[in-house]
Amino acid sequence: MTKQGSFKRAARERARVTGQRYTQARADLELANRQEFINSRPFEQSALKTHFEKQYGIRVHSILPIDDDPATRPRGSWPGHYPSTLVVSHGDGKRWIARIFSSSADRVSRVEGDAEILHFLAAHDFPAERSANDHPVTVMDGKGIIVTEFIDGGRPSAESPAVWFELADLLGRLHALPAAGGAVARDGGAEETDGGFHVGRPKEDLAAAMSFLVSVEDRVNSAAREKFEWLLEQVETADDAEGLPEALTHSNYHPWAAVGDTGNLSIIGWAGSGRGPRLPALAWLLRTADEGNSTQSVAAVVHGYSQHIRLTDDEVGRLPAILTMRPLWLGCLEFRMTINNGGVPSMDEGWMRADSHDRAERLAAQAIAAIRR
Repeated sequence: MTKQGSFKRAARERARVTGQRYTQARADLELANRQEFINSRPFEQSALKTHFEKQYGIRVHSILPIDDDPATRPRGSWPGHYPSTLVVSHGDGKRWIARIFSSSADRVSRVEGDAEILHFLAAHDFPAERSANDHPVTVMDGKGIIVTEFIDGGRPSAESPAVWFELADLLGRLHALPAAGGAVARDGGAEETDGGFHVGRPKEDLAAAMSFLVSVEDRVNSAAREKFEWLLEQVETADDAEGLPEALTHSNYHPWAAVGDTGNLSIIGWAGSGRGPRLPALAWLLRTADEGNSTQSVAAVVHGYSQHIRLTDDEVGRLPAILTMRPLWLGCLEFRMTINNGGVPSMDEGWMRADSHDRAERLAAQAIAAIRR
């Protein structure tokens, strides 16, 4: 069958499973295929279906990336955003979440560690996703797969200060959990969506950011050179958060890491979790709270986190620099995407712009003032 024929067949199957019109299913599939990490963890759905039915003795009705079906697509997400996070619908109506780690860089031991961390969180009654089976990790063709329970409710609205308070309160609770051995003590805190090539402590985000830039360096023309050189300098001089107080931490902590109803949220996405500097997770939560220019939301984050954790003087002093850590990762990713799509990045767009450090200083001052009240 031709490539075009395979695409049409995939669109028809997508329409059948999701209930979408063919034209919408096709448009969503085209969008998904343009996403940055769509091919970072390839897998075969039919083989996966057979694997689950054999391993767990279930009948699988459908397997789809969580973004494919409008009924399960998280608030604010889009087709192709989470291509390896799958909704497994059983024949009896039950649903699981399956995350497949099929990149050449993924290690099965790391996936087994994810399950160990989920067990630790459950033992401490921390509201997180739960394993869907007593043996949640299986291996298919040498690649690890973990299954967790599907949580109803979707993502919370980021417009409510109550949500920001709850998220910060939970982050403080997470950082206050006792130290432990095993996977709980592994290096963690870095974003983990690039196929597993930069996993570990938050400083790995800076290594990933550099790799994004280097991968397109030969195709950066004179019009994009200023942004490229500026981003390169930002990465080379960035604060890596090393030497700051550590805890079990999450790798991408903001409203998209939560599912459920306000007042009863659960935290998901623990693949990048482990022990590392605690400030980057708080900084990213503050930075996303500030996206809506909401003074109330930023104050809610500070108040919620302070229920459990008091920042040290070193953390307060380095907060402005750490506030740009994840935006820098995103800015370098955006630069690569723009170059790959034939565009020209400019200094006044995206997560990292010429005024980003001024914004971080302002946000840090606002957060520090709230801490000292």
